[in-house]
Amino acid sequence: MNIPRSIRLLVPSLVALIATGALHADWKDDVGYTRLQQTFPSEAPVSPAGGVTQAEAPDGSANYAPDTASPLFTGNTFDLKSGASGANGHAHAVASYFYGNTSSLLSSPLPVDLYNANNWLGSGFLNYGQSAAPASENRRVQNHSWISMFDTSQATTSQINSAVTNINQRLDFAIDRDGFTSVVGMGNGASTTLPDLLGQSYHSLSVGLVNGSHSAGLTAWDGAGRMKPDLVAFEGVTSYSTPQVASAAALISEKIRNTPYSPALSTADYPRLTKALLLAGAAKEPLPFWSRPDTTKPYDSVYGAGALNVFLSHRILIAGQQPAHPSGTVAETGWDVNTANSTRLYFFDIPSGGTSTHFSAALSWHRSLIFFAGSFFGPALTNLDLKLFTATGTTLGTQIDASLSTVDNVEHLYQATLAPGRYALQVSLTNGSATPYALAWRTSPSVSVADTTSVAREADTSPAVFTVTRTGSTTSPLYVPLSWSGTAVSGTHYLNPPNAILIPAGASSSTLPITPVSDNLAQGDRTITLSVATDFSLSAGSAASATVTLQDKPFDAWRFTRFTTEELADSAISGDSADPDADGISNLLEYALGTEPKSPDTSTRLPTPAIDNDRLTLTYTRPTTNTDLTYTLEWSDNLSTWHTGPEFTELISSTDNGNGTITVFTRALAPLSTAPRQFLRLRVTR
Repeated sequence: MNIPRSIRLLVPSLVALIATGALHADWKDDVGYTRLQQTFPSEAPVSPAGGVTQAEAPDGSANYAPDTASPLFTGNTFDLKSGASGANGHAHAVASYFYGNTSSLLSSPLPVDLYNANNWLGSGFLNYGQSAAPASENRRVQNHSWISMFDTSQATTSQINSAVTNINQRLDFAIDRDGFTSVVGMGNGASTTLPDLLGQSYHSLSVGLVNGSHSAGLTAWDGAGRMKPDLVAFEGVTSYSTPQVASAAALISEKIRNTPYSPALSTADYPRLTKALLLAGAAKEPLPFWSRPDTTKPYDSVYGAGALNVFLSHRILIAGQQPAHPSGTVAETGWDVNTANSTRLYFFDIPSGGTSTHFSAALSWHRSLIFFAGSFFGPALTNLDLKLFTATGTTLGTQIDASLSTVDNVEHLYQATLAPGRYALQVSLTNGSATPYALAWRTSPSVSVADTTSVAREADTSPAVFTVTRTGSTTSPLYVPLSWSGTAVSGTHYLNPPNAILIPAGASSSTLPITPVSDNLAQGDRTITLSVATDFSLSAGSAASATVTLQDKPFDAWRFTRFTTEELADSAISGDSADPDADGISNLLEYALGTEPKSPDTSTRLPTPAIDNDRLTLTYTRPTTNTDLTYTLEWSDNLSTWHTGPEFTELISSTDNGNGTITVFTRALAPLSTAPRQFLRLRVTR
């Protein structure tokens, strides 16, 4: 076979590395890793026992390795597969995102194989240009943050197609045979010309950028018209978005191997399932312009299946395998590995009582490759379709969506709003022989908020209570981000609330008490509104917000309605002992007796003394609502020493007047005939 011997490797992001400098620490937030740690603290990071592989374009000094002595890689073991190498700055940055102890989604100890990309293509691994099959790969994930373009001045179109096809087929063959995931980068810049290598392979995961500044379009070699990239990630250059996906793939791949389903999986199931999980978990929220052109295309033409989100992919994985069944029901989130020999059906329900949900599904399968003397005999791609239907029982209804590509080995569906009801996913074989596949799908939990105790009271600091409720599966904990608003000020009027609440596994709801801060400020009633924050991980409808009232102390609420803002700021006017109307009655007593603090003619409400049957009596009227006051009757025979209690006074009657007031009739216990010098007074305290 006449093939070009010279391959030009390009690393355009090397300049970007110098320009950008430090790693972007917040990328873990962007890809859902922080949420994974918040929800499942013991689940991340992970250390894939099988290790990882990094292939790099060499620099001008033929160096291809990161700084293996860096603290970022403490505990890892490195095998320099392509011979001795000093530190390569680009390789070091890629490695930091891929498997750095604090800068990736993985942790040590981790075996790492390092390759010069030229050697990896040749005798180091793929054995391109030789009669031998690719070497065996024992690692879980390969990362390729380099691209390659053939020199058109030295090779014909036919030669390039032959070379790209052979390299693609070798890589796809090795992935299927050895069960690893290969993650490859697209070129930088918004071009529709894809790199010749490696982004046009079938079984790899090709990666672009959330900002869209990457090569995207249709493959030209080894099966034209397939969509690339598969998904995008959060960096300014593809050299670094690629290891973000590779790090996530290593985490997911290791989690698959630690599930109870692992013993039943074939070697090739691992990369198929890892790919399906990452594609189905890809988020659309960071991509407002994401859309599929039509049912014949599985992806958006620029962003693929969407933005990497390891939390959503992990959620699908832990939901468990849900085998297809013509008359059964699977969970609303889950995955399956199966063989398509005709039609497979997955009936599922989105629970009633909730809101519409996001829905995402991805189907992944491999092409068949038989290696023979340096080439591949009869490579064949079976065609599978993926459709979404409404359903009644086990009867299919209306087709809602379909992914019907005839050239890609993936299909993808996404619905931004899928209403509660019964549905069915259908995987169908349209041509070719029986083919193993991996299917993953997800919905978003529906979350609502209710005010189960609607009032928080300053008077006794009794809390208001919100209840956050989810619909659907309760198998896993659910982290719900929250936002707060209202006229009450957090941290001043009520204790600082959390920014999120975790509904535990096995529970459908969690409660959140709101404790008021007790003060002596007249502020009136205030509102506290709790809303479910907009979030990639859940669906929130009109019931995802509720409001409670923070009730001022009664006396402070009374003052709030009777004094201006300026007067409230002046204690000489609005304070407890102030007498702004100069009628001899302090504000506290005005409140206690139901009189007005700025209207002096209110003597009819004052306590009235009298003599009845040789007893000194005192009658007063007070509002029924003054629950924050204590009214105490005191007796004295000398005006200097005052006594309280049943030895000195007694309550004769307390009459509800039906107008919000109570008239209280009291008297001294001692007859005036035996103690002619007596005094009664009413003391009011709060």
